[in-house]
Order: sequence, then C-alpha cells, then structure tokens
Amino acid sequence: MILMVVLLPLLPLSCTRRRYHISRIDISHGLKGTAMSSHKAPDQKEPDQKDILVIYHTSDAPIEKWQEWLSRLDPRIRLVALDDEASHQAEVMITWAPPYGAIAARPHLKGVISLAQGVDHLFDDPSLPRQLSIGRLIDPFMSASMAEWVMLAILKQHRDEAAYAAAVKRQDWMSIEPRIPSDYTVSVMGIGAIGGHVAEKVASFGFNVLGWSRTEKSIKGVTSLTGDDGFSHCLSQADYVVSVLPLTDNTRDIYDASVFQKMKSGAYFINCGRGLQVIEEDLITALDRGHLSGACLDVFRQEPLPTGHPLWSHDKVTVWPHVSAQTSPITAAKQVLASILAIRDGKPPVNPVDISRGY
Repeated sequence: MILMVVLLPLLPLSCTRRRYHISRIDISHGLKGTAMSSHKAPDQKEPDQKDILVIYHTSDAPIEKWQEWLSRLDPRIRLVALDDEASHQAEVMITWAPPYGAIAARPHLKGVISLAQGVDHLFDDPSLPRQLSIGRLIDPFMSASMAEWVMLAILKQHRDEAAYAAAVKRQDWMSIEPRIPSDYTVSVMGIGAIGGHVAEKVASFGFNVLGWSRTEKSIKGVTSLTGDDGFSHCLSQADYVVSVLPLTDNTRDIYDASVFQKMKSGAYFINCGRGLQVIEEDLITALDRGHLSGACLDVFRQEPLPTGHPLWSHDKVTVWPHVSAQTSPITAAKQVLASILAIRDGKPPVNPVDISRGY
C-alpha cells in the first residue's frame, strides 16, 4: 500500500498572531450584557445628571473651544453666553472684561473666574458684588509664554536685530561688536507668579537681574528688592526695565515723567503688565528726548490701540496686540473646572483673589 501525504504550507507565526488578535477584537465587540458593553464615552452624561450652567464671556477664544475642552473633563458643563436667557440661572462665570453691570445683573452667581492672572477688569466695575468668590488663572503655559515674549523683546534689542535687518536691505555684510549679557542689568518690576518666572528665565541667559515686588522673594539668580528705595534702585540700574506689575490703585499711572526720568539713560522699556500703568505721552517724550533708547509694548491704555495713535508709527516703539501670554483652554481647562466646581460647593477657587490687595 502506498501512503500519500499532502504537506500544507505552514503559516508564519506572525500571521497567526495577527489573526488571533483580530479574533479577540471581533469577539469583544460582539459581547452583550457585560461591563464592557455598558461603558460610556467620556462625553456622555448619565441620564440623571443635570447641566452645570457657566457663563462664558471673552473675545480671546470662541465659546465652542472652551466647551469642547471642559466637556472632555466634565460632560455636565454647559457654557452660555451673556445674551443667553439661561445666563441668569448660572452660578459661575468665566470671563475676561465683562461689561459693567453684567455680573451684578445675575443674582444666582456665586463666583467669577478671571481667564487671566489679572483681575483689574473685574474690580474696575463699581457694581461688582463684593461677596462673590473671585478666582484668577495662574497657568504655567501663560508664564512660559510671557517669559518667551520678554526674552524675544530683550534679545531683539540686545542682538541689534533692527540694525542687522537694515543692513540686509542695503545688502551690507556688516557686524556689530557683541554684548556680554553679564554686563547688562534687567530689572523685572513685579516678580509674582508670572513675573518671578520671567525674572528666572532672564537670569538663565546670563543677565544680571533685579526684581521688585511688594514683599521679598527668593528666586534663583534674581536679587529681590522691595519698598520705594528698591523701586528707585531697580530703575536707575537697569539697561532693560520689564514691567509685569498687576494693576492696582498703587500702580495705576505709576510710569509717569518722574519715573521715566529715574531710569538709566539709554534704558529700554518693556511693558507686558497693564497699559493703564503708563502715561503714554510721558513715555513718548522720554523717547523723543533720547533718554530712553526704545520701548516694546504689549499693553495700552486703550485696546485695541486706536488708529492714528502716535505709538503705532514711532520709530523707537514696537507694538504688540496684547498677546504676550494668551489663555489656552488646552492647558487651563483643568484648573478652570476645579474652580467652577469649588465655587458651586461653596469653597474657594483654585487661585482665590485677595480683594483688599486687588490681586
């Protein structure tokens, strides 16, 4: 008897593994009545969950963007605009620069969250109910962004960017003697949550850094100064004066002719704090007289900066449209949500504001 043997080709092991995994996926998707089949997507609500109404008012980002990121964290959150009738039932508002009276007109509000570190836009409203819980946003992304912007402003000046740009237009292959950072002093006025990060970043580039604040701070590479004498010392020693001060009754209009005169001759002024701290006519005078070498400004007394304003066309001024530290829901949503839930529960927000200090 002759035995006939048929040899079937063996499938590679890798192929059998792939088929096995496919089978597992097919089977699991077909299961019914199990915990897996009852799992809900992150953006689904339980049937008995109620919406948490939150008023949203700012021009920085569309409401849909914040709704998307907050809903990912808590599907109960429903943002409503100020002109939505439902806003009168909301307990929390997240905002930047709401119209005067808008907060007081909503009696169910328990608290307001500023979508930035500054809260002057809230306290400027004379009708703001003082019993409300007020929170502010302190986002590491915003601190890093402002530090980047300040370094950009300093380095463009320090590395003679304007002179080299002009040389390129002339097709002039020229060079300027380099400046050593340690020979130059940068004074950061206001070394709080954001300003402290700015000062530390500037110091990491090798500059001599002075920092002024209401209370003494301990920041790596930064000499901390306080009081009127410390303020004057920072101004008189700095090649670059960087203002990151909050706007309060004590800092409003602080940069006037007398303060610019205290600055070192040839100093460069950088402002990413608040526009209402600067008497713009006095700044222009200091620039025109040559006492200051230039200015880089991200904030102004009136925003947007009006068409035809002399700062637009001044050859010693660089104008930015208040973008040095923009709020992003991608990085800030978790903190904002935590503050929303805390306020609803009668607890302080993540970064509560001291109303007596104004920040």
